[in-house]
Amino acid sequence: MVSGNAKPLGLGQESVPPGEAAEIDKIVAIHLSVTDPNEKPIVPRGQHMKGHGCVKAKFEVAADLPAELRRGVFAEPRSFDAYIRFSNGKGADDRQADAHGMAIKLVGVPGAKLLEDEKDATTQDFILFDNPVFFIKNVADYVPFMEDFRNLKSPGFGLGKVASGLKFLFSQNYIWKMLREAGSKKPDSPLRIAYWSTTPYKLGDAAVKYRATPYLAGAPPVRIVDSPDKLRLAAVDHLRDHEARFDFFVQVQTDPVAMPVEDPTVEWTAPFQKVATIRIPPQEFDTPERRTFGENLSFTPWHALPDHRPLGGINRSRRKIYQAISKQRHELNGVPRREPTE
Repeated sequence: MVSGNAKPLGLGQESVPPGEAAEIDKIVAIHLSVTDPNEKPIVPRGQHMKGHGCVKAKFEVAADLPAELRRGVFAEPRSFDAYIRFSNGKGADDRQADAHGMAIKLVGVPGAKLLEDEKDATTQDFILFDNPVFFIKNVADYVPFMEDFRNLKSPGFGLGKVASGLKFLFSQNYIWKMLREAGSKKPDSPLRIAYWSTTPYKLGDAAVKYRATPYLAGAPPVRIVDSPDKLRLAAVDHLRDHEARFDFFVQVQTDPVAMPVEDPTVEWTAPFQKVATIRIPPQEFDTPERRTFGENLSFTPWHALPDHRPLGGINRSRRKIYQAISKQRHELNGVPRREPTE
């Protein structure tokens, strides 16, 4: 929102409120404080802890894209090798309602990247969820949410934990209502649902959001099993003999008011345009080696070329949050942080 004599934001423009950097530091501190260093066999991720598998894929950029979309990894028709990690948002039992993630890491991407300590990395990440919008508008609202999150993670049943638990279950505040909606999904397979970026990104001079939609023609039927690991088992069953495929789209911002950069709780209304195809070939991915490899990978929207720079306050907070919790997790697990090269 714009108030006073401030000029309205133009297409793709950001507006950084005063005090945001200090609020991001508070969020980072809370994230680091709730990690249990004694959790074994490894200290899990701070977010999307349970993975359903890390699969090899091909990310095939479409030919004949409009000139305005031929930027970054979409600059020319080519195929990138990729790794994709599918995950739950928070829960260990796949039979329970939850949010779900699709983290894509392209490999062999030339060009300097945004993160200074990884500017020579040859990777590009896209972080997607099975909900079209995020559940928090801005960094200022993120701070009290994280304070409640810290209460929920605290041991015992103190008043703070009970109060935060009741908010999660019953509060009509927009954050908790949207969080409950985002976490209400019960898919039968991670390979058969759509995923969105929820937050915006640059694409050259434009602002865009991303979506990956499964292409289900010829896909095998899902064999549903009554198991807390039913999503991993569904992916194993699918990829035993069949390819999985997603169409990858961009949605270009056309109205800075109706489709704001600084409020990812607003669903954009512009059309989606296909820019790539993701092909996941048949493979055996459910092995100890691949599980270890996938858990040691780091994903962040800031593993990116400048043409794909994340936009908006939630993404600005992610830059520091994701780096801090990844560094902490790798140090506690005694594993080096490094990007794959092939």
